[in-house]
Amino acid sequence: MKAWASVSRAVAGGVAPAGRELNLHWFRLFVLMHVAARTFLQLGVQPPGSWYVLNSQALILCCLGGLLPSYTMWATRIAAALMAVHIGMTLPVTANHVFLEFFCLGLLAFLGESERRESELLLVALRCITLIFFFYSGLQKVFHGRYFDGQFLAYVTGAEDRFAAVFRYLLPAEEFARLRTEGARLVQGRPEVGSGPFRVDSFLFLAVSNSVYVFEMLAPLLLLVRKARVAATLAAIAFIVAIEAGAREIIFGAFMINLLLLFLPGTWNKNLFFFFAAMYAYLLAAAFKWVPMFEYPP
Repeated sequence: MKAWASVSRAVAGGVAPAGRELNLHWFRLFVLMHVAARTFLQLGVQPPGSWYVLNSQALILCCLGGLLPSYTMWATRIAAALMAVHIGMTLPVTANHVFLEFFCLGLLAFLGESERRESELLLVALRCITLIFFFYSGLQKVFHGRYFDGQFLAYVTGAEDRFAAVFRYLLPAEEFARLRTEGARLVQGRPEVGSGPFRVDSFLFLAVSNSVYVFEMLAPLLLLVRKARVAATLAAIAFIVAIEAGAREIIFGAFMINLLLLFLPGTWNKNLFFFFAAMYAYLLAAAFKWVPMFEYPP
């Protein structure tokens, strides 16, 4: 209990009560908007008329209704229940970010931001989820070991255009061409005996590959230190932007950035809400082909 109290004090500090309540209110609205937009953009994954689609449609309507002040809390609770149903339908292939959304919705469903003690507990819980998610992401990479020698990033550079567009600048031209040739064989389903390996000798490429898990495990520790928190938060946001420049998972990146904004003093979740709302509106317009945009990754 004493250890948890120490961690809680370390995580909770840095935001005045008024700013905390305002940030949490706008974070709640962001989560509802995010879940509605992300669910809509992925509706085409299942055939029309399936229970998955019906649940998704109900989730979208519920989240949109939650943007109205009178229904926000109840909509959050119903959305959390519908998200649990969604997870039950998609296991064991449920995306990691869906679990993160569910945990945040669950906390928002049971804790309000208008009462001081609840808002403090809610902020601590959301920050802890962010710290755990970051650290565990790095730990997973260590367990799998494919970041040590750069094989994972080499593979996605060869097999996927979105990563190739970024990592090509970290590799010699002949090395990049070889990876793209090997990746094309795998994508086309005709790998040859002896093809590969997905190994590289570029020091810069290997340094970037190893820096990913190092930063993901180091950032949570720095976020616990109040004097280092602002710098660590800004560095983590820059890290997310850099990662998503390759992965192009813009919506997940927006969700992580809004979680990280909860570590900053001030009311940044409120200040940037309409920026993210405009971004989601643009992505939805792109889904209808009203504006040009790259294809949203599934």
